[in-house]
Amino acid sequence: MRAAVLFALMAVGACSPNPAAPAGWTLIWRVGGLADPESAAPSPDGKTLYVANVNGEADARDGNGFISRLSSDGRMIDRTWISGLDAPKGAIVAGDRLYVSDITRLVEIDRETGRIVARYEAPGARFLNDVAVLPDGAPVVSDSETARIYVLKDGKMGVWAEGPLLKGANGLLAEPGRLLVITMEGKLLAFDYAARAPKVLADGLGQGDGLAPAGDGAYYASEWPGRLYRIGPDGKVATLIDSRKAGIYINDIARLGDELLVPHMKPGEVVAYRLPNPAARP
Repeated sequence: MRAAVLFALMAVGACSPNPAAPAGWTLIWRVGGLADPESAAPSPDGKTLYVANVNGEADARDGNGFISRLSSDGRMIDRTWISGLDAPKGAIVAGDRLYVSDITRLVEIDRETGRIVARYEAPGARFLNDVAVLPDGAPVVSDSETARIYVLKDGKMGVWAEGPLLKGANGLLAEPGRLLVITMEGKLLAFDYAARAPKVLADGLGQGDGLAPAGDGAYYASEWPGRLYRIGPDGKVATLIDSRKAGIYINDIARLGDELLVPHMKPGEVVAYRLPNPAARP
């Protein structure tokens, strides 16, 4: 999300009700009182969610950003578990580590101690966004401003892929054979790990933000100003939720079993939907 847009709309929809759930979906919990939550990363055992709170402008080095911990049944454990970040956005768990993007750095956190282990500067980065972990264990992070994906290897950040199709690169989803990327140019891309050549799987996704498996070769995708989509295996896009008029953002979604976790940067909450049984097996 661009900082200027975030600043201009930061007060919109602060008390807006959530839109109706899609047919067959059930809203099972909602946790409010957060500060511009952009992502919610589940722990490996599925019991804890780590929520990245921007808490201000999306590119401000203000030290206001923080990480919250929620339980997977919708209870606040620790609103300010990690503090002193700037504008944390994407988050992913890998074993006992939590990786969070923070403007131009990838931050590594020890989940057991709650200690920041390292901050890795990405050379030339401007707006790091979502984070994923490749099958070989290497974290990757999108840069929405430079049309790049960075990778952390041997304690250093380097460029994993770049090119015009990655303009506005945002949400990442690592699969066994490929990395999926949704862009704020409305495209869903697939990168084969060996060739690292992008293939366009779908288009028309607006200002794409998050991506999660829907099962049977389909995906859920979010557009941060407030739309949630289902992308079929054939690339066809269907709108499931449209909350733009209510001013409710839909940010970096995540799948947890038969639930879909949906952070709303505005009005500052995370909600969980139980999905219908046919979609419960990604």
